[in-house]
Amino acid sequence: MARELFGGGGDRNCIHVELNLEGSGITYQHGDHLGVWPSNADVEVERMLAVLGLSDKRTQVIGIESLDPALAKVPFPVPTTYETVLRHYIDISAVVGRQILGAIAKFAPTPEAATRLRRLNQDKEEYNQVVTLGCLRLSEVLQLAAGNDISAVPNATNTTAWQIPFDVIVSSIPRLQPRYYSISSSPKMHPGVVHITSVVLKYKSESQQVPKKWIYGVGTNFILNLKYATHNESTGSPLVGAAGDPAGISFPSYAIAGPRGSHKHDTGYKIPVHVRRSTFRLPTNPKSPVIMIGPGTVSFLPESVLSVF
Repeated sequence: MARELFGGGGDRNCIHVELNLEGSGITYQHGDHLGVWPSNADVEVERMLAVLGLSDKRTQVIGIESLDPALAKVPFPVPTTYETVLRHYIDISAVVGRQILGAIAKFAPTPEAATRLRRLNQDKEEYNQVVTLGCLRLSEVLQLAAGNDISAVPNATNTTAWQIPFDVIVSSIPRLQPRYYSISSSPKMHPGVVHITSVVLKYKSESQQVPKKWIYGVGTNFILNLKYATHNESTGSPLVGAAGDPAGISFPSYAIAGPRGSHKHDTGYKIPVHVRRSTFRLPTNPKSPVIMIGPGTVSFLPESVLSVF
């Protein structure tokens, strides 16, 4: 079950989700976190496919192997397809790092595009003004460098294709990570069900040098799409993230039904989750003083050396 807690009348959303754990073998305790494995939004998958010239090859089966297993392992199951990698396995929705731009400038379709990438790579202030404040993903930076309109709905006809080897893309972009949410249910009250509650992340970019756009958090908007799918509601335009969403009432769509519809069943939808155990526990003595601290987390994924075939 998934429901809106803010009433749905404004431009903010808070979604409460109840997931049935029956038959999964998953259990939880007070203080644990639920890791939700989202996918990338449809619009960003389409944009990256177009940028790489793979729109017509999205379902082509590919293999990926490590050229040096001692240094790197393939970070996801293979064989797979281009679309599956871009949708489920690598974080194409993140703001692109500055170093990546210098490494792929040699694959630019024009000298002008290569020059623009190198300038963004070398000039920290320009990178900050354009990429950081513009919240630009790798695919958007490649569109911008090639002179494409990044505010248009991306497709193969309005996007210049870059001949970047796919193994370079897989090695350069970090793995798509789970999003962790505090569990908002009690295992004593709901031993077979886990609840999470989250405000949906949505804000506007701040760059003065590229068109402003709405930024949608990957995890919370994935959860919002789960709510839409559960109640057979429309998200609006499936590619609204590219079109600009001037009204602020629509959201990008996600492939909630999963590969070949495997995540959809008679009573709702399945989503990939796991429980992260926590050592944060209240003392058994109720008279013990407690200091509450909110710790942060940092994740890191080293570069890999891969070959696509």
